[in-house]
Amino acid sequence: MKFYGLKNCSSVKTAMQFLNQKNIEFEFMDIKSLEENTLNFWLEQRDIMEFVNLTGTTARKLGLNKESILNMDKEKLRKLILENTSLIKRPVIEKNGKLYISKEYKLL
Repeated sequence: MKFYGLKNCSSVKTAMQFLNQKNIEFEFMDIKSLEENTLNFWLEQRDIMEFVNLTGTTARKLGLNKESILNMDKEKLRKLILENTSLIKRPVIEKNGKLYISKEYKLL
């Protein structure tokens, strides 16, 4: 199981605690090093809008809101996410070909 996040993110810390308490092993992957092929794999399974964190500081710095994201071309948004991986809701977990985004780790 791969666990993508940022070590200093409070949501990631909470999810890691949850998984550790359940003795669920995972490989931590720094989301800042996200590769394009990994993002493309994710986008084959889930809609790009599910990944965008509009409440984070990165979205605010970039002046993004729900309306601007909805009006953005999907390819432009994909490139923006690759350039600013902290726009991604965290954590993202890959397990057995399935993706769990943000609080969905509780389903594990």
